[in-house]
Amino acid sequence: MNNSFKTFNKHFPLLPFHHHHHHHHHKFPHHHFSLFSINYSCSQFSSSSHSSSSQSTTLMDIFKAIAKQEVVAHGSVAIRADQKSYSYNQLISSAQNLSNLLCENDVKGNLGGARIGIVVKPSAEFVARILATWFSGGVVVPLALSYPEVELLYVMNNSDVSTILSTGDHSELMQNIANKTSSRFFHIPPVPNKSSEKSNNGHSKNGESDADRIFLKNIERSSEDPALILYTSGTTGKPKGVVHTHRSILDQVQALTKVWEYTSADRFLHCLPLHHVNGLFNGLFVPVYVSSTVEFLPKFSVSGIWKRLRESYPTEGYEDGDAITVFIGVPTMYTQLIQGYHVMDPKL
Repeated sequence: MNNSFKTFNKHFPLLPFHHHHHHHHHKFPHHHFSLFSINYSCSQFSSSSHSSSSQSTTLMDIFKAIAKQEVVAHGSVAIRADQKSYSYNQLISSAQNLSNLLCENDVKGNLGGARIGIVVKPSAEFVARILATWFSGGVVVPLALSYPEVELLYVMNNSDVSTILSTGDHSELMQNIANKTSSRFFHIPPVPNKSSEKSNNGHSKNGESDADRIFLKNIERSSEDPALILYTSGTTGKPKGVVHTHRSILDQVQALTKVWEYTSADRFLHCLPLHHVNGLFNGLFVPVYVSSTVEFLPKFSVSGIWKRLRESYPTEGYEDGDAITVFIGVPTMYTQLIQGYHVMDPKL
């Protein structure tokens, strides 16, 4: 175990906590994995120095650029989940198909800011449903898988959710919830993965790129348009919906990218909830913004995380080609990881 610890210690420096000043961040060479890189709330990075984005810039501009890069990148992996890989182009194409479905009966051709509830486990499907909502001019409302029915109904009624997007895992529950509200329910099929679908190199039959197709029909968007509603935990009262605009999300994502020096070569190991800021902004929006890879774990697992990290760095001085470079969590997770490490089987 001592040798293993030396190997991990080289790659995973233990960082001290800094509670008051967010400029006390540690920088690592890219190949080092910062296991204890404690990220602060994204709002702390939203200073005037990071709010110089063009008024017309929205997240859609970013995704259009990503889609165009995809043609050059030959299907770079965006999401890994359940031992399957999904390219950026597959995510965007799936999102466009869903966007067409959401808007097909709308006389305006877009959702006009309608709130769309998403109840999907961490997966490619979750990401595609967020993109589809934004492509359609809607506002994303992530609904936690852990919510009891009464809390689901409260959040949906409070935010005026008009449509629920889910998968087969939760279709019965969410159909029942939809029946108790005025919401429509869509059971959406899975996103095709890289092994089940041959790439078309990002082009349709007429030679038009998916990025161009997505934005041909697009409605006008303002960077100040609402994009996302996240609910507080409700520890001191009823949960409150916090509205994030396209610009506020982009500002925070750009600030985090700059501070942590993330690049497309990074690989994020993700096991945080997707209905809170940390899991969405730090763990998902940032890697998508820099065109890197997000690897979803089904849930937080001490043994699962250590196993994945050991696979990434099997011997001292060696890094696997699919090595995890970023893990973002909360202090409780790090405490459990340290405790779990000390009782691990040395042969693992």
